[in-house]
Parts: sequence; C-alpha cells; structure tokens
Amino acid sequence: MTMLGNKRLRSFLRTLTMTSVLALAAVMPAGSAFAQVAGGELVVAQGSNPPSLDAMATSSGASRNINMNVYEALYGFDEKIVPMPILAEGVAISDDGLTYVFTLRQGVKFHNGDVMTSADVKASLERYLKVGATPNLEPIETVEATGEYEVTLKMKRVTPTFLESFSNPRSPAVIIPEEDANAEAGKTSLVGTGPYKITEYVPDSHVTLEKFADYTQDTRYAGPDGFGGKKTAYFDKVTFRIMPEPGAQVAALEAGEVDLLDQIPVPAARRLQNDANIKLYENLEWAFGTLILNANDGPTANIKFREAVQVALNMEEIVGIASEGLFAPNGGWAYPGSPYDVGDIGAADYYNKHDTEKAKALLVEAGYNNEPFTIITDNTIPFHGRSAVVIAEQLKAVGINAVINQVDFPTVLNLRMQDTGWNAWTLTMGIEPYLGPAAIVSTLTGTRPHFVAKDDQLEALYTELISGATQEDRKATFAKIQKRLYEYFGVIKLGDTGQMQASRGNIEGFKTFRFPRVYDVWRAN
Repeated sequence: MTMLGNKRLRSFLRTLTMTSVLALAAVMPAGSAFAQVAGGELVVAQGSNPPSLDAMATSSGASRNINMNVYEALYGFDEKIVPMPILAEGVAISDDGLTYVFTLRQGVKFHNGDVMTSADVKASLERYLKVGATPNLEPIETVEATGEYEVTLKMKRVTPTFLESFSNPRSPAVIIPEEDANAEAGKTSLVGTGPYKITEYVPDSHVTLEKFADYTQDTRYAGPDGFGGKKTAYFDKVTFRIMPEPGAQVAALEAGEVDLLDQIPVPAARRLQNDANIKLYENLEWAFGTLILNANDGPTANIKFREAVQVALNMEEIVGIASEGLFAPNGGWAYPGSPYDVGDIGAADYYNKHDTEKAKALLVEAGYNNEPFTIITDNTIPFHGRSAVVIAEQLKAVGINAVINQVDFPTVLNLRMQDTGWNAWTLTMGIEPYLGPAAIVSTLTGTRPHFVAKDDQLEALYTELISGATQEDRKATFAKIQKRLYEYFGVIKLGDTGQMQASRGNIEGFKTFRFPRVYDVWRAN
C-alpha cells in the first residue's frame, strides 16, 4: 500500500476542488437558483444503522444524520458555531451567572399534534440529566416551569460555557413530549417537533421519514441556519437506506436508485468528478482520526506501553491510507487556524515519530511479554477498518502482538463499554473538533471516558476549561490539556481527515454540514 505524497495530494485536492466548483457552476442557472419544487421522495444512503433514534441518548453520527431532521432543541449552533435560539425565543442570564430563564416559542407542535409547553421542556431536560449521552447539562441544579412558556434553570456553579454546551448537537438536549419523560434510553415514542417525523425503522434496511404537515416554522429567520433557522420540508418522504458497502452506494447513486450519499470514497469522487449527472461536495476539516487506548486492562494499563504505541506510529501513512488521500497530518487537538489552535504543544515530541528503537525500549521498560494487543474496529466506516490494518502492521514491526477484531459499528460501541476484552479502538471524532475543546474533552472525562480509566489531572483541567471566563482563559487551559494528552497517552491523535458527499445532479439546495439536512432540499424538474 502506498500513500499520496504531499505535493501530489495537494495537487489532487486542488484539481478535485476546482472541478467540483466548475461542475456545480455548470448546472446552476446564472443569477438565481432553481425554483423549489415540493413533493416526491429523497433517498439517502448511509453506511450504518442508527444505534438509537432516541436523540438525547446517543452520540452516534449515524443516528444524528436522521435525528437532527426530526427533533429540535431550545438552542443550537448557527452556521458559525454560535448558540442560537431554536425552540426558545431567547434566554435571560442573571448577573451572577447562576440562573437562566428561557422563554419558549408559542404554538410549536409535536408530531403527535400536542402543543409544546414548559411542562414538556422541563420533563425533557430532566430526562436528559438521567439518560443524556454527554454531560452537556451537568451544571444544572434544578429545572422549573416558571410559566406556561417559561423555564428556569438554576445552576450548581457559574459555567461561562454553558450555553455552548447546551447547544451541543453531539447528543442534543432535544425537546420531546412530557409523556416520554420516564422512558428508558431508546424507548421513547420517537416524537419530536422537527420538519420530518419517523414512520418506520427496519434495522439493516432503512429508516423512513415523512413530512410533518403541521410543522411550526421559525419565521424569525429567512432560511436554515446551522441547526436552526426557518426549515421547509419539500419532499413528502425521505428514506435513509442502510448500505454498508461503499461500492454499492456509489453504484446506486450512478443508477439513480439513491439521490444522496452521506459519504463517497475519494477514489469514486475522482472517477465521477466530470459526470454531469453527479454533484460533489467537500469538507476538508471533517474529523479527527484517533486511536483510543483502554487504560484499564492488559498491556495498555501500563503508561509506558501506551507511550510506546504513540512513538511507534507513522501518522501520515496511517491517515493517508485510511482517508485515501484526503487528510492533513496534525498532532494538535484543534484545527490549524481555529480559535483554540495552540500549535504543537505536547505534540512536538511525540506526534508522527515512527521511532522504532524508542518504541522497543519503552516496551522493555513496560515489561511487555507479547500479550495480545486487541484493536476493535468496524466494517461500516472505511476509515476505521483501514486505519486499524495499518496501525496493526506498524505495531507488529516493533514487536507488539497486534490483533484486529472487526465487527459492525453498534457492536464496537458495545464492546468499548466493557472494561476488558480490548486494548484499542479506531474512531473518527467528527462533531467534537467541530464544536471545539469543551466538546472534545467532555468525551475524555466524566463517568465513562473514551479511554475507560479516568485521569484525575484531565478531569481537573476540564473543570478549569469550562469555568474560564474568557476565550483567552479557555485557550490557555486548552494548551495544558493538549500537553496532558501527550503525557497520559489515553488517546492518540492520528491526524485530520476530510469527507466528501455526492448527490444526483437534479438535487437542489443541499449544502454539506454536520448532518445531511434533508429539509430545504428539492428535486429540480
């Protein structure tokens, strides 16, 4: 296997980007977009089953793709990752930072026909505190309905980043009917307030959404904006087809059996870049490739062994092959040039070293005795499986007995919740780096951090991060966090990877985002 050289890679990306832009320009009429057309069905292909359609109880991207078209929250991020009101009219924050009073939009309907009130919001937020997949609402002490359309949150402590956490879509604090308040995780009625409603889910086959005829548009906005704004459902029906094999997805797109691919492999995009029947969409800062280490079991419980894994790896080779060339080597835990980019602090001594001799010496120091190093990965997200193969080969070269256990993605999610039976997990972090440091570090801390065993120093730094009064304060803390990640070696940053999406040429209005927004999208006549 070979990797695209940096010059060759940059040349390919420039060519692909320009060709995509020209292809889009060729099919767009000058001066205006096509008139929106209502009706019909949109078929979207994605690679894996949604582990849950209970939006607040899962952080899965496969679930988010569907759920964010169905459910809504009080607040969410706009296109520039700034909190914006969605089901709320707004919020008043007390001078001491300990009280948040949310005024609700009136007349918003659930899919069951009921009108949303503060009783539903209170029940939803209290349920999230019990079953929410991320600690977005952890600073809340109490939730009170202080009026029919007013909800008041009392906080445990001053948390300057609370509104950002509250807007976090990783496992969003969506609003559901009060009667679902006591439902166990994954067992709600699947009722939301969004422009589409869930009507059928057949695992390994499809999820069907239908237009919600009584959807209450947010007329404060001219159109969609990030996770909020004014949303219009043009299609009567949207079907998310579960198609694990990327080649089958591409073939279905070419045949017109599928209208939109949530992800298209780079080689397929290269082949189709001049096809007038296909549109390509590109996002070069889509995800972080990572290797999560189980610091609770087997050889990875030894910090010197984890350090050996870190220094043994050739990141450019891993991410270059796993992403099929759409990547950037980056050991930092923020995208270059972003507000929280702290450069190579911590990374300078450890990232992309592929130092065989140092790795071998660390293995001796760790007392490693050829115990199996089990990498769990999935057969659904291509990057995961490909990176596991390259990582295993590189680790075998320094004397580590690397073994791959490849299963479907939901099974991986279950396996990584076990304290034993695995040592490493290949994972692309997509939504977390998009949202920034608090979102990233929240997944590495708390009751179930990704690397299983807690690190007290990282826990303390996370508290410091979310308590920082200014962005400058939080950036300074994030520099300490990045340094700590290269001392504890609980998670290894592989690099940055992009994503490409594709649609049929007659699909209009689609814009690449953190999930496929199937509202404000239509088929041209």
